Order: sequence, then C-alpha cells, then structure tokens
Amino acid sequence: MRKINIKDIFLDIDMVQLLNIKSVNSTIYIDIDGKIYTNKEETKNKAIIYKDENLNKLTAIKDIKALVSELFNAYKPEIIGTKCKIKPLNNWQEIIDMNKDQMLYFDHQSDGVELFEDKELEDYGWHASALEVNYREISEFIEDNCEGTLLFYDNEIQFNGFAIVNDIDTLRPLVKEFIINKAKQNIKEEIIDLDDEDVVEALEFFGCEE
Repeated sequence: MRKINIKDIFLDIDMVQLLNIKSVNSTIYIDIDGKIYTNKEETKNKAIIYKDENLNKLTAIKDIKALVSELFNAYKPEIIGTKCKIKPLNNWQEIIDMNKDQMLYFDHQSDGVELFEDKELEDYGWHASALEVNYREISEFIEDNCEGTLLFYDNEIQFNGFAIVNDIDTLRPLVKEFIINKAKQNIKEEIIDLDDEDVVEALEFFGCEE
C-alpha cells in the first residue's frame, strides 16, 4: 500500500487543462497525484484532494488567475506560468470528508482504528477482538500487504489518516487468513481462554475450532 504523508505534498495543476474542462464540463476531481478527472466513476479507489461539482457557476470568470484563485482558495494557490501549485494539507479536514464514501477505515488521532466500513471486514474485526487480534494489528497488516493508498497527516506530534483499498474482494480472504494464523499463535501461547463463550463463537466464525 502506498503510504503518503500529506504534510509533504505539493501539487502542480495545469491551468490550461482547467480552462478546457471549464468550457465543456461542470465537474472536476483531482487526486493525490494531481491527476484531473471529470467523471466520478474514474475516481474509484483514488484518494481525492479536490472536487468541484458545479464549475458552471464560474463561467463568468475569464481570467485564468482569478479562476484558479477562486477554485483553490482553501489551498492557498501559487501561480507560476501556466501551473498552479497547491498544498493539499491546507484543506485536510475537507479532504477527509471527500473520501468518506470510499475509505476502508479512518485512523483517529486519539482512538486509532475503531471500525471497518466494509461490513464483512467489520465482522472479521469484531470477532477477532475476542481472539486478542485488534483493529490496529489488522490495519497494519492491510497497509503492509494489500494494494491501495494510506493518506495521512503526521507531524510527529499528531497522526490521523484513512485507507483506500484497490480490491476489497482480494483483501478479505487475506485478512481472514491473517486473523486465523494470529489466533492459532495466541492459542499456542495460551493468551486466549478457550472456555470463554466469545472465544468459542469467534473460533467457529473463522472455522478454526481447536
């Protein structure tokens, strides 16, 4: 998984391309790589740092610098020639909201990872807790072994971020296998009480009764 600290990211946006889009389309999305899209379907599984679904409202603005200043006001744009440099961090909270519909989980500064947005994976996480496999361990496995993007803010004092995966169908069996292997290890180390009802239920759920 790509791990990107938004603190370090600056993007160069092609202003000529923006003008062309403005003349034919009312929608624009920009991902963390600075790529511009005009169709929401094209942004699937991509970390979006900017969106405007009503460019038509800016049709009266003919000056490219004025247009860029209006579009990227929250990003404090710097215009250099035909390029516009923006710093996504300046709009970090809004970026989190932009990606809520496709993030697998959000890693809170204080609470960490509390749940998975995918129902099947959340069932895994819920039952794994009884087997002493927590959400942090599962999320770290995902970040180290699965395809996708972890976009986060880390200034060495605070950390928060979110993960977007490329293929949830590929990820699910990998996570399940990881949890089963961790559970078996925890059983060997006698960390788990095999007489506990929640443990029995979890082992049955994962099909690894001992």
